[in-house]
Amino acid sequence: MKKGLFVIIVLLGCCAIFPGCVKTSPTVQTINPSMSANVGTYTFIAYKTVPAIIYSQHSSLDTGTTLIITGYTSDQVSPRDRIVLTVTNYTGATSTYSIVQGQASATYYHGNTVSYALGGIVSIQKVTTTNITGYFSFTTQDGMSITNGLYNVGLP
Repeated sequence: MKKGLFVIIVLLGCCAIFPGCVKTSPTVQTINPSMSANVGTYTFIAYKTVPAIIYSQHSSLDTGTTLIITGYTSDQVSPRDRIVLTVTNYTGATSTYSIVQGQASATYYHGNTVSYALGGIVSIQKVTTTNITGYFSFTTQDGMSITNGLYNVGLP
């Protein structure tokens, strides 16, 4: 009987003390960065995706903020392959950026070959307090089509 009464007192005490320990800040969410695309018939899947921001500090060339997203392949046959997406004048807002109009650029690296995009888009679909997601597609100067590109990265 004494043990039962003691347990009830302890439970009531816990109920009185622990409600004041409620966490009020938002939970920390982890980002699983990713990038994938179809390069011709090959499926590019990045094992590492790195976002970066560059701030222009030269007054006569000031283009504002540039967002760069680099995806490094997980392919063991071509371990140096990567896709680099660049958005000039990045404002942190969602938008679709044209490569033809110079709002964005894209480059595909395959071994020692560098293929620059001549046309296509880089789109930022969602920007949250923790990540940036979007899609891309482009055609390179040597005729290679990179399609169905998707990315998800943490904020740089």
